[in-house]
Amino acid sequence: MIEMNLRELLKNVDIKEMKGSDNVRVKGISKDSREVSDGYLFFMTKKNRIYLQEVKNKGVKVVITDIDEDLSSVPCVVKVPDVEKVMGQIASTFYGEPSKDIFITGITGTNGKTTTCFLIDSILQTAGTKQAIIGTIFYRYNGYVIKAENTTPGAIELQRILRQMKDAGVTHLTMEVSSHSLEQKRVEGVNFDICIFTNLSHDHLDYHGEFSAYRNAKALLFQYYLEKSSKPEKTAILNGDDPNVSYMIPESKNVKIFYYGFTNEYHAKLVRYNQNIDGMEIEFSLFGEKIKLKSRLIGNFNIYNILAASLACKIMGMEPDLIKKGIENFHGVPGRLERVINQKGYQIFIDYAHTPDALKNVLNVLSDLKRGRLLVVFGCGGDRDRQKRPVMGRIASTLADFSIITSDNPRSEDPNQIIEEIKKGIVGENYKVVIDRKEAIYEAIKMMNSDDILLIAGKGHEDYQIIGGKIIRFNDREVAEEILSVAL
Repeated sequence: MIEMNLRELLKNVDIKEMKGSDNVRVKGISKDSREVSDGYLFFMTKKNRIYLQEVKNKGVKVVITDIDEDLSSVPCVVKVPDVEKVMGQIASTFYGEPSKDIFITGITGTNGKTTTCFLIDSILQTAGTKQAIIGTIFYRYNGYVIKAENTTPGAIELQRILRQMKDAGVTHLTMEVSSHSLEQKRVEGVNFDICIFTNLSHDHLDYHGEFSAYRNAKALLFQYYLEKSSKPEKTAILNGDDPNVSYMIPESKNVKIFYYGFTNEYHAKLVRYNQNIDGMEIEFSLFGEKIKLKSRLIGNFNIYNILAASLACKIMGMEPDLIKKGIENFHGVPGRLERVINQKGYQIFIDYAHTPDALKNVLNVLSDLKRGRLLVVFGCGGDRDRQKRPVMGRIASTLADFSIITSDNPRSEDPNQIIEEIKKGIVGENYKVVIDRKEAIYEAIKMMNSDDILLIAGKGHEDYQIIGGKIIRFNDREVAEEILSVAL
């Protein structure tokens, strides 16, 4: 059990005002009233202030906050300018600054974060490194697998996990860093070694409001968190082909910058490739050295992911032969152009594509590889960015031969209304509406011929569907396998 003196916890914190003694033993830290007990430090925010009396009754000795509240009955109160920022700083100190002892690679971008993360992990695993992952699908280290509630955990949970990883002997961590987590300061107190930018396109505008705000949130990883990292050597790896790359460039001369892409003489650059429905062969240059390899992945976007992962691992000191082996060992990410294995020989793919750019990229790849028709089943999530709905409708109807529009996670919205907004972008009549997602997948498989390709898009690895206030068990791959197991 960790205990620490409050004075030590506050050593690097910007304090506006303090009431009470800082000579207090802190037995735990939390912003969740359900977790606290006697001797805890409680971070009070605008959202959890209603639980103040509850945490006082439980014996909280210290409250840190940035809001005005009557806290006269609390033994020690620390007022700070920004409680969210301080939360990560104090959590890092409380858990022994674990990120200083782990080589941490952070990846941000609209698409490609998860696959790039898994590619790096595969190379590290091939090298015999004690590696870990934090990302959209799960948090994994030393045989432990924790289902991810968020792509990037909250500040306190993240530091706690980092400490557990350090204690388990983890030397390298690859983690996805979402725009939400950057804006909400969840990675405050994390010392990054390498940060990777994959790409940027329309997403999460329901949260950020404008594209520029979304872009600026992503840029924080490079222009704030990487720059302030205490690591002696810090590196930014940037997709030079992305039109938004200039916004990600760190200003500090203490950060080395490397680029990857297709179009210029980058540090990692595609030379040539060919692909079919079963995979691809690619040749690329890595700091001038040619690497040829075969991958089970398909799609130009996955070439970018391979370039980014290779560049990162080369900077970590991995040799080209090991990088090649690690990539060739990689079979793919659950829910990312994941094949549905079946006895009928149908080409069916599950993909997480839930943004316009991701859907366009996947459909373009599959369209180039089709021999028959390209069919797609997709929808859009409720209570999320409404602007992308007609855009995705237009993309599906122009790139696929036939679309079935269905429910994704409608949440509190009426599925019919979501679909009506998708239909505003539809071009032509090559579509039908099937609101029930299982029925939609059944309809798509039923209309397949042997040369057709079917993409089931939007949910990927997810094993649930949110309808109204209910969360029901639902996995696209499992549903497709079930349908394929019976005569159609």
